[in-house]
Amino acid sequence: MSGLLWGLATALAALLVLAIAVLATPVKLALTVRTSPRWRLTIAARLLGGVTPPIPIHDSARRRPKREKPPAKEKRGAGMSRKTRASLPRAIAGAPRLVTGLLRPIHLERLAVDADIGLADPADTGQLFGWFAAATYVLPSTSALSIDVRPDFSGPRASGEVGAELSFVPVAFIPPGVRFAWRVFGPRA
Repeated sequence: MSGLLWGLATALAALLVLAIAVLATPVKLALTVRTSPRWRLTIAARLLGGVTPPIPIHDSARRRPKREKPPAKEKRGAGMSRKTRASLPRAIAGAPRLVTGLLRPIHLERLAVDADIGLADPADTGQLFGWFAAATYVLPSTSALSIDVRPDFSGPRASGEVGAELSFVPVAFIPPGVRFAWRVFGPRA
């Protein structure tokens, strides 16, 4: 019996160490948007600093079965509770700080744009292409950043591919979330 308990404790300890490793090491998130032959968005994650193989999170090309609507629930009360209504202004006031706190730990590792863009008016297409050309000369020339945009003066068109790789440490999202919760639900000052 003690051997079984020891094995169970060892397995739980190993799972705890693995969970801490996943939360405390960088996660690489790869996003790809393609327009040809159809619009397609794919998102995949690699854990432990990118060591694991890609884990597919979303692929817009896969068809999902339609869900049936759940039966309608009875409405108990109208609207929000008084406590929720009282904390709503604090939540709205703290939302910008929460968003910046959640975006700060996210780092752009790679961005690649390869596209043909055209607008209805060729003059507008030229102006838009001028903005892209200016941006490509202002941005630093690194292997992590690749922008190749070609104008199409024949009419409206947007085709190509955009790929990005983001990196973040999941534990870094905890402090902004705790600060937001404290600001909204903490003691009233």
